[in-house]
Amino acid sequence: MVALGSIVHNPQAQERLAVRGLTVERDPARVAAGARLVVTAHGAPPAVFEEAARRGLEVVDTTCPLVRRVQEAAIAVRDSGRTLVVVGHGDHPEVRGVLGWAGCGHLVPTPEDAASVPEGRHLGVVVQSTFPGAHLPPILAALEARALSVEVHDTRCPVVTRRQRDGGHLVEEADVIVVVGGRSSANTRALAETCAARRPTYHVETPDEVRREWFSPGQRIGIASGTSTPDWLVDAVDQLCRSF
Repeated sequence: MVALGSIVHNPQAQERLAVRGLTVERDPARVAAGARLVVTAHGAPPAVFEEAARRGLEVVDTTCPLVRRVQEAAIAVRDSGRTLVVVGHGDHPEVRGVLGWAGCGHLVPTPEDAASVPEGRHLGVVVQSTFPGAHLPPILAALEARALSVEVHDTRCPVVTRRQRDGGHLVEEADVIVVVGGRSSANTRALAETCAARRPTYHVETPDEVRREWFSPGQRIGIASGTSTPDWLVDAVDQLCRSF
C-alpha cells in the first residue's frame, strides 16, 4: 500500500506504519500500476484522482470530512460568483487540494498578501482547517479594506481550534510549556506558536529531546500536543518531566 504523503504528521507514528508495509510517494505517476494508493486526510486535487484512474490504481480516499468541507465551501464560493480567497499556507497539501477542486482562487497566508486580491470585488473566504486562529483577524481586516463585501466561511477544524484555545488557557497555569508533536504538523506548530507568545515554549517530537536545563525548581510544566501526536509519546514526555 502506498500513501500519497504522510498519513500522519508524526515521524514516530509514521515509522510504525512503515514497519507494517506502508510506503510513501509524493507523485502518483511513480506508483506502480494496479497498486493501492491512499489519499491522506489532507485530501488531494482532482488531478491526482484522474492520474490514479488512468494508471489503474485502487484509491483509498481518507480525506478528512472537515477538509472536504473546506473543498465544498470553496466550490460554493466559486459558484456563487464571488471571488474566492483561500486563507492558508500554499505549501500545505490541504490548500493545494482546495485550490484544485475550486479551479481558481487567491491564496492569502498573511495580511500583506491581501494586496494580491483585486480591489472592489465581492469576496468569499475559506480557511485552511489547521490555520492559527490568532492569525486570521488581521488577514480578514486587510481583505475587508480592499473589498466591496467579504463573506467568511470559517472552515477551521474545531478540534484544532479547541487545542489552540486550551493552549492559551494552559499558559495561565504553567510557567513553561512543552508541546509534543511532529515538526511537519501544521496544527502542532500553530499550537506551539500560540503558547510561545505567552510563555517559554519548547516543541519536541520525542522525550529524548527534552532537556532538564529548560526548567527551574518549583516551576509548573504544562504539556500540550498536536492532534496527530500519539498518546504514548505524550505520556512518555509527561513521565520524564515529572521525574525532574
